[in-house]
Amino acid sequence: MIKKTLLLPLTALLFCATAVSATEEIASNAFVPFQANYKVFRKGSELGEAYRKLHVKNDQYTLETDSKISWLFLSDNRHEISTFNVKDNKISALTYQYKRTGTGRDRKSFTEFDVKGISSTYKSKDYQFDYQDNVLDPQLYQLAMQQQLIEGKTEFSFPLIRRGKQIDYRFRVVAEEVISLPYGKLATLKLERIRETTKRQTYMWVAPSLNYAMVKLTQIKEGKEQADLQLSWFKFEKAD
Repeated sequence: MIKKTLLLPLTALLFCATAVSATEEIASNAFVPFQANYKVFRKGSELGEAYRKLHVKNDQYTLETDSKISWLFLSDNRHEISTFNVKDNKISALTYQYKRTGTGRDRKSFTEFDVKGISSTYKSKDYQFDYQDNVLDPQLYQLAMQQQLIEGKTEFSFPLIRRGKQIDYRFRVVAEEVISLPYGKLATLKLERIRETTKRQTYMWVAPSLNYAMVKLTQIKEGKEQADLQLSWFKFEKAD
């Protein structure tokens, strides 16, 4: 009887310690594997959905995003894959693939990050860039920003290769907001992309409770909403 009485509290304590340990790992690491689904809206009308997955195998990470959008007789399908390594909570990009199909011209892009140089192909043209270990691709800056948010930063600047050019993506935290999503209500930080022109605005909401993952993204052009991405499902996963 004494053994059973002691065993139950000890088992509960062990379970709690394991849960706390897992929570602490997630809260201090932006590179915990996950899956996320999003719904895409424009002016309140649902146009499609997007899917994102981060997984790791043999210490190599892969971030994959798919989106399918249709509106009237228009369609837009996109597929992106980034591979990268992580050392000391910093990303080293390896490859990036992008494919767009649907109404209008199809597009493909491929970028390879190598210490000898960065090579990129876009619109069947080849581009070369000097290697820098902090240069990212159009997906990875979001993971890098998550890690910096975990570390307490509120302003961000990321050099990246996009469409045959090296550009800087800059963001800053502008507010704390509780927002309603298909996923449910979430406490978030609202970020604004810093641009030289005011013709376009990009706002991103991230949830501290989900490891600062993006839960909402809104694009505005000349005062009109172009697209609104909202989280509908999210799950952390174990590494392979």
